[in-house]
Amino acid sequence: MSDAVELWQLYDNQGRPIPNKGATKDDVYSKALLHAAAHVWIWRQTTAGIEILLQKRALDKKTWPGCYDISAAGHIDLGEDPITAALREAREEIGIDIQATSLRFIGVDRRYLTPPDKAWTENEFNWLYLLELKEQVAFSLEDGEVHSLEWKQLQQINEELSDETTVQTYVPHGSTYFALVFENIKQMLSEESTT
Repeated sequence: MSDAVELWQLYDNQGRPIPNKGATKDDVYSKALLHAAAHVWIWRQTTAGIEILLQKRALDKKTWPGCYDISAAGHIDLGEDPITAALREAREEIGIDIQATSLRFIGVDRRYLTPPDKAWTENEFNWLYLLELKEQVAFSLEDGEVHSLEWKQLQQINEELSDETTVQTYVPHGSTYFALVFENIKQMLSEESTT
């Protein structure tokens, strides 16, 4: 008896899922098929300022091994919606169960990326969510996707993303993407201070 083949949901150019249309990871990357992922950025306010939870990708990952990345993220499976994928990935990658109502949707990012060797193409929509933690949470890294987790101050991340030597330690999401995440975190904090 063989394992079921994992299929990722395919999308049209307007960001709508194509009903009952999925493809394998290999087909998605080799044929540049339009698919999607859910990204969950976890942050907290400390006496030192805003901190963001970064995952360090597993060292055996095909793309950007050992680089800092989103707190939890993954591709959307066939028939799955973005919020369900976000909750599933948080559970699978870092071992936390969260409620959909705890997530704040901040936008959709479109990415089209081909590496220098042109071995594959990333053609996807990314649904971005923020999760503020206000209490201690025990994380668990069990699926081999994540090497480690690290809280970093927002200011330090910005400095590292602006430095040509340290920017190489991050998955290259782009300055517009990071600005969207960081500005929405600051906005959430500002909203809290006025309530």
